[in-house]
Amino acid sequence: MGTVEKQEGVEPRKEWDWLDERGERAIEGTGEKPVMYIALGSEPKTAHPFNLYHDIMNIPKALRDTLATIPPQVAAVADEIQRRGVTRVVGTGLGTSQFVAIGAAAAFWKFTPWEADSVDSAEFLVSQRNWDLARTAFIIYSGSGRTVDSNRAAQLAAERGAYTVAVTSVPHSPLTRITDAAIVCQGGFDTGGSDTFHYATRLAAGILLALELGERTTPGRHDYAALREQLNRIPDWLEAHLGELDGRCRSIARQYKHARAVLTVGGGPNLATAEEAALKFDEMAHIPAKAMCPGRHIHGALGLTDERIVTLVIAPPGPSYPWLRQVAQATVGLKAPSIGFVTEDDEDIAKMMDYVVRLPSVEETIFTVPATFPAQLLPYYCAVEQGDINPDCQRSNIPRYARVWMQLFPPGTH
Repeated sequence: MGTVEKQEGVEPRKEWDWLDERGERAIEGTGEKPVMYIALGSEPKTAHPFNLYHDIMNIPKALRDTLATIPPQVAAVADEIQRRGVTRVVGTGLGTSQFVAIGAAAAFWKFTPWEADSVDSAEFLVSQRNWDLARTAFIIYSGSGRTVDSNRAAQLAAERGAYTVAVTSVPHSPLTRITDAAIVCQGGFDTGGSDTFHYATRLAAGILLALELGERTTPGRHDYAALREQLNRIPDWLEAHLGELDGRCRSIARQYKHARAVLTVGGGPNLATAEEAALKFDEMAHIPAKAMCPGRHIHGALGLTDERIVTLVIAPPGPSYPWLRQVAQATVGLKAPSIGFVTEDDEDIAKMMDYVVRLPSVEETIFTVPATFPAQLLPYYCAVEQGDINPDCQRSNIPRYARVWMQLFPPGTH
């Protein structure tokens, strides 16, 4: 089949270059019309449901559409990876996109015989590490395909001999023009100021590629057909439980909207889920959050944990479960508030948690995909329940924040 054929066409118009000579006036007026909405080209909101709510609720559809359309692209990338004799996978991105790379790397470790790694795009650019990219598939995760430092990382990796693959949600973007191949997920642009459904769709694409390569290279190692079936049924499961999850996340948020901080704990592939949840508490609800693996919690966060700090334990069955159980026991002993993201059939950690969000009983790497939903919706509702936060904006509706945003992210850089 060869490598993925580049799609021809013109990039969809988006208001990236809105900051003209009137930019300072826009910053001054950001309280009335936040610059985040101008940059995103989306309708301003002042109350729930904010745009981010629509984006999060779009996860089941975006996932279903992605899983229906990308298999030929995934197969073509797998063909080229095999043709080139690739023996290593490195994923990169910034923010949410880097966490996608962490989760996808875990899928490559588990389902293929190869080494896999992940790295922040900016760190890759400045790193002195010998990445040995000649037989490496370098996968760049980017929702918009316009994040300048991620695109620079793609170019540098290509110069050093890597096979470069874009996993993005926007065709005909700058990223898809500079990479060897592209896997284009569905859902389009965000309408709020945080990556949401992009995280789930790109993670699913990374897992699907790992399964494809694993079945080709070590066909007897796992039941790949069963794992694909688990992944493919996630959209239907989420859709069937949408109202239940929505109500549960809001009721938990009412209790913890004024938490001093949140510790998000996940092991193996769900360290990525912990990172994504922590970022969303920071971005949406402005509640400081710290992500960690269970060993880090047990060996460093016990003294930090108290009745004002919430511990979120992400605990599907898997090798990390015994350590996550110790974290859960610690919250009980310390009388610290706790939330568990567990499977439908969990009867152990669930009993120790103050609040529980139940998700489908699937393999721990597949679990990262449905776990995206409460990992984003819970912080969203913490913002809504506080009453004075616009979660779409990351405080860019306040002039001093808007000015710093424009200094850090000039038009065309993100």
